[in-house]
Amino acid sequence: MTPSVVWMGMWPTPPPVVVLLLLSASRWRPTTSTAVLQPVYQDGSCEMGWFHCGDNGTVCVEQRFVCNREEDCPAGEDEHDCLDNKGDSNMTKTILKKPVYRWEERHRCSLAYYPSHCLCRIETRIHCKNLNLTRVPQEIDTNVTALLMGNNSIRLIPESFHRYPRLKLLHLSKNRLTSIPAGVFSGLDNLTKLFIANNKLSTQGPGTLEGLRSLSHLELLDLSHNSFRQLDPVLDLVPSLSSLWLNSNQVTLKGREVIQQAYTLKELFLENNLVEELTQESLRGLSELETLYLRHNKISVIHGGAFQEMRQLVDLELNYNRIQHLTPDAFRGLKSLIVLNMGGNPLVGVPRHTLRPLVSLDSLRLAETELSTGVLLNISADLTFGDLTPNVSHAYFKRFRYCGYLPRVPDCWPKTDGVSSFEHLLVCVELRVAVWLVALATLVGNLTVLGGRVLSRDDNKILSLFIRNLAVADLLTGLYLVVVATKDLQFRAEYHEHAYYWMTSWQCTVTGVLAMMSAEVSVLILSFMSVERWVCITWPLGTPKLSLEGAKVALACIWATGFLLSVLPVLCYRGKQRFYGINGLCFPLHLDDPWVPGWLYSALVFVGINQLGVVLILLSYTGMFCSIRRTRANTPLSLGDREFAMRFFFIVFTDCLCWTPIIILRILALADLQISPKLYAYVVVVLLPINSALNPFLYTFTTTKFRSQALRFLTGRGVCRWRPRRDSESEATRSSFFRTTTCKLAGGRDLPTLHNGASHTVDDSLVPEVSRVSLVRDEISKTETTKL
Repeated sequence: MTPSVVWMGMWPTPPPVVVLLLLSASRWRPTTSTAVLQPVYQDGSCEMGWFHCGDNGTVCVEQRFVCNREEDCPAGEDEHDCLDNKGDSNMTKTILKKPVYRWEERHRCSLAYYPSHCLCRIETRIHCKNLNLTRVPQEIDTNVTALLMGNNSIRLIPESFHRYPRLKLLHLSKNRLTSIPAGVFSGLDNLTKLFIANNKLSTQGPGTLEGLRSLSHLELLDLSHNSFRQLDPVLDLVPSLSSLWLNSNQVTLKGREVIQQAYTLKELFLENNLVEELTQESLRGLSELETLYLRHNKISVIHGGAFQEMRQLVDLELNYNRIQHLTPDAFRGLKSLIVLNMGGNPLVGVPRHTLRPLVSLDSLRLAETELSTGVLLNISADLTFGDLTPNVSHAYFKRFRYCGYLPRVPDCWPKTDGVSSFEHLLVCVELRVAVWLVALATLVGNLTVLGGRVLSRDDNKILSLFIRNLAVADLLTGLYLVVVATKDLQFRAEYHEHAYYWMTSWQCTVTGVLAMMSAEVSVLILSFMSVERWVCITWPLGTPKLSLEGAKVALACIWATGFLLSVLPVLCYRGKQRFYGINGLCFPLHLDDPWVPGWLYSALVFVGINQLGVVLILLSYTGMFCSIRRTRANTPLSLGDREFAMRFFFIVFTDCLCWTPIIILRILALADLQISPKLYAYVVVVLLPINSALNPFLYTFTTTKFRSQALRFLTGRGVCRWRPRRDSESEATRSSFFRTTTCKLAGGRDLPTLHNGASHTVDDSLVPEVSRVSLVRDEISKTETTKL
């Protein structure tokens, strides 16, 4: 907030809370909601985290529905008294009470005469802005009550305002003023508001502000964006001040002399200055202060007793400083404080009992501040227990999970992180349905693949081995989703009671390990299979054959790597804020909170390793497709180009659809761009595991071998009368794990066939991928029955 900037013609730019209040008062109207209500207990109380609908209500509403701009109680009681305005400054109240004039009323003038190059508004106000004036115009009706002459080059002299004794408001900002000569404001006994911001004023030279001494009734003085270093010279000249704005100056509050008498100042705005610490001398003599704004300074230390004399202070703004540690007596003496804003500070240590002296505290603002578990527990203890507990009604945090530590605060923001709420682990009904659907599809699909591979006789043992391991990895994702869905049912309507213990439990850690190991093993297997197929198809004779033992060794290394990647952060991050316990889903994607402990490791895995895997899959299938297209161009046979291309497209598309958005969102989160909470929830619950549900369809259910076996199974039980054809397109013909081939390549060389007794036939299990794209089914059948 910069009070020197003109707003609505005369008022400075209001702070964000003022804007919210104005919008709330003028535009917002609550809408109807269908939140679940529960009856009060027999003793008339509500469950922890729930609040009465009205003072004597018979039903209770959950915390996240209180003051959420929707009427959830029968008569909308949950939206009553939601404006956080108990600690508003007089400036804020004045802005809210200021009448809004219609266009014709704003341009109405009752003055007899005024300069033609100026504007007359609201009866008796003259605007002479941006006119390059060098003196105060003297040809104005003496009944003028407000002169706004900003952005000129006016030079003040003792006679500048003698003609205008009825002035109540004077605006001289941006006039390059270096001094205020004595007597310049003599006779202006009605002047209550003086704006002299954005000039070159200071207290360095003698008598530079002497002209202020004659303003015996001045209430508001704006000296923002000047070069003041001391506070007391201004207060000594204008003892009647109730509001002083010294934003964007060079005030340090150091070296203040002993104050003989207390000032009557009510509001002091010292934003964007050079204050580094608050001692017992920093605010001495300001015992009547009600509002103190110290935003955007360099405060790192608050000494005990710094606010000892400020028993009338209502609003204390300390946000965006450098405060890391608070002492237990940092806020001693602030018995009237209603609003405490410390957002944007790197708070590390807040001892217990630090907030206990704030017995009147109603609004605690810690937005844009990362808080450790220890700090949250101490704050919760100070605001929850004891006879002198502050009656906090509003709390503002950076993370939704912080609200779980203040279950007695009715209005706590944010209301949700998109995934969990105060009441439920999964906040939306859509998420609860989606997690069961994806889990069911993943479990059924991969169990079917495993069962079919065990019962059927595979002609390609290596490919079957890889498919089975991929199914096991994807099956772990299904188990992870079942755990999340089950915990959501278990914690339904009381998640706040279990959130902390669940996120810090070994069960949550094991669940996260399973999910991360599943994701990494799946990516590594798909990457290995893609590279292997590309090598085989591109150079079918130039690379050695992959044996069954080699495949087992490769898979063992992949599983070991996945296990190491998922377990290593458990060993490295053992603090209270665990790697897998950042949110209720126990998955360390960290889109909503990208800078938590372990963020670098998470970024290395999801942005580094997984991105490399996606690139390898994309390049490998692109190389395969190009190689096969070149082979087809040199063969006279007609093939199912469309089916082949679609298979390749969907394999690459689903892999990229799953991981590319996640990688992009992770990079955006690291770039401090806000990710929508709802988007984050669907990424973790739906998008991330969807590849595990689709892999069985891409690598098994869509193959000709699976369709042939399914038809045989159905025909044998009388379900289907269609007789399946011979499985000429066996699984081996789509595999690239064997290098022995019998097809005629584009170069025209005949490759040796294998001998089997007296007859010489083509061995289907040794035909590579290129044979499928070089032979049609009829030609294969003829070759199988022809002796060489």
